[in-house]
Amino acid sequence: MRTVAVDVLTGFLGSGKTTLLRHVLDHGLGGQPVAVIMNEIGEVGIDGRVVTGLSNVEKMVELSSGCICCAIDDYKFDLAVQEIVETAKPHLIVIETTGLADPEPLLYRVKAAGLGLDAVITVVDAANVARHLRETEVARAQIEAADFLVVNKTDLVAPPAVARLERRLARLNPRAERLRTVRGAVDSALLFATGVAAYREQARTRSDHLRADGIGSFLYRSTAPLDQDAFERVLAGLPADVLRAKGIVRFAGRDWQCLFNFTCGRHELTWLKLPDATESQAVFIGRRLEQHRERVLAALAACEIPDQRRADHG
Repeated sequence: MRTVAVDVLTGFLGSGKTTLLRHVLDHGLGGQPVAVIMNEIGEVGIDGRVVTGLSNVEKMVELSSGCICCAIDDYKFDLAVQEIVETAKPHLIVIETTGLADPEPLLYRVKAAGLGLDAVITVVDAANVARHLRETEVARAQIEAADFLVVNKTDLVAPPAVARLERRLARLNPRAERLRTVRGAVDSALLFATGVAAYREQARTRSDHLRADGIGSFLYRSTAPLDQDAFERVLAGLPADVLRAKGIVRFAGRDWQCLFNFTCGRHELTWLKLPDATESQAVFIGRRLEQHRERVLAALAACEIPDQRRADHG
C-alpha cells in the first residue's frame, strides 16, 4: 500500500471538530486530494454524489472540494483504508473521531494499517473543557494524545480565563502546540500534512520573510548518507520552537530511503524504495527559526558520512 499521511482530528462532544473540518475543507489543504473518514458523517452537511464500487466502505461521498468522505466499520478498517488509498489516491487522510473516543486505539490501528501518522489534532472547547475534564477521563486522554491543541470558542471566554486554560493544558500536555480559534477558523497549513509542500517551496527560495504569525521554515539538503543513530538524536533534541519537520533521507548501510516525520517533539520513521533518490531533503517549520537554523543545520551536517568513511560504515 502507498504511504499516506494520516491526521487524526479528535476532541470532546461539542468542541467544534466538524466546524474546524468544514473550515479546512473550504479554505485550505492546497487543492490536494483528501480522504475524510468520519464516525458521524451526517453532521458535515455534504453536497456531493455517492461513490460506488468500494466494497469495504459503508458510505462514501465525494465533496465539492474534491475530497471524499466515508464511514468505515471498525472490523474492516485495514481493508477499507487500503481500498481508499488505492482507489481515491489521496494525498492525506483525515480521520475525525467521535467526541467520546479515546484516540490511542485509533492511533494503533493507523500504524498497524501501514499508514504514516502525521499529527493528532485535538479541539478543545474553551467554554466547557473544565467541566469535561471533571466529568470524563476521555477528555483528558484526548488532550494528552495531541500534537496540536486547537483552543476553540475563545470568543465565549474572557482573555484571563483563556490564559489560565492554556496554562492548564500545558501542564496536561507540555509537548503540544496550542492554537486559539473562533468557530474553527484556523490556518490549516501548519496543522495538516498538505501544508508542508508550501513551506518547502518557501524554504527553497531562501526567503527570510516570516509569516505574520511568526511561522517560518528552512531546508536541509545533502548528497552524503547520514548516520541513523546520530540523525535520530538530532530529532530528539530539536528545540521546542520546531513544530514540524519532514523529509526523505538516506542512511549509510541501508538500501531503502527513510521518510521521517517530526511533529511537536514526536518523530516516526518509515521506509521507501526510491532507486533514483540520491539526495536527502528535509524541511523544518516553526517559530523563531532564525535563532535555531544554523545550529540545527550544523547538527545535521555532523550526521553526514564523508566519502572516505562510507566503505567502513555499516
